[in-house]
Amino acid sequence: MRDRFVAKFLSEEAFMRSKSLGRLIRASIFSLSVFMVASPVASSPPEMMKLYQVKSGDLSLNKAFLTANIDFGKIIKVPVAMYIIEHPRGLVLYDTGNADDISDGKCEAYWGAALCSGLQPSQTRDDVIDRWLSKFGYSVDQVTHVIYSHFHLDHAGNIEMFPDAKHVVQKEELKTAWWPEKWQAGAFVMKDYDETREFDFMQLRGDFDLFGDGAIVILDTKGHTQGHQSLLVRLPKTGSLILAGDAVYTPENENGAMPGITWNVFESMESINRLKRIRDAEGGDLWFSHNMEQYDTHNHDQPYE
Repeated sequence: MRDRFVAKFLSEEAFMRSKSLGRLIRASIFSLSVFMVASPVASSPPEMMKLYQVKSGDLSLNKAFLTANIDFGKIIKVPVAMYIIEHPRGLVLYDTGNADDISDGKCEAYWGAALCSGLQPSQTRDDVIDRWLSKFGYSVDQVTHVIYSHFHLDHAGNIEMFPDAKHVVQKEELKTAWWPEKWQAGAFVMKDYDETREFDFMQLRGDFDLFGDGAIVILDTKGHTQGHQSLLVRLPKTGSLILAGDAVYTPENENGAMPGITWNVFESMESINRLKRIRDAEGGDLWFSHNMEQYDTHNHDQPYE
């Protein structure tokens, strides 16, 4: 009797182990398939693709905002990078910069004295995204997709310029922007998007291949905010560019320094490591969000192809 009980117990245990192993294998295969769907290798990106890097003026701020506990009190000037991407299936923006309302010394009337003092923006009306589009022969109504790294004031300031576009954002970022926790609220300016409730939002949960060809892949890089996302762009001649957004501000962050402003330090560091792995796997370049030295080495009047 005892031997039969032991045998029965062992068989059930083995059965349960096999079920657990089967679930683990299935989960692993599913996760791998999702990653492969989200980020296919584009063996031949569309030949007509172009990417412009431009900026919505500059900010002068305490470096410790970018690198926690490093150079506290040192004021540095940083660019506010934005991107215009031409793809055969649409004209895409990655971020829209500071609101046009702060241009030409009008900051306090829109952002308020505290934000203007802390960030000291320098932006002319010609630095705003619609003027950049016009400079390169595009118009606002040609923009089909606007991808947001996140909804902070220097990244989503001009969302209301594009009522007819599809707005691509992580669902958690939308929730955070509309109902931020009090300690996060200062970096969100509700006036930037208070008239966008009826806009066409593509609400993501994780990675997403925008056109299904691997040319523009949205990467979930939460940490700076709950729904931060970066962008992998594969160009036919330039190769792979990993646009970090605020997941990586500076080379110091790339080398292990914690970001100064972050919702979750652990997630931020995980996202930095993820972007570095993707850069290395792709043999591409990692472009920081707010680093003047790197920005000044790039072309801004000609496209990357």
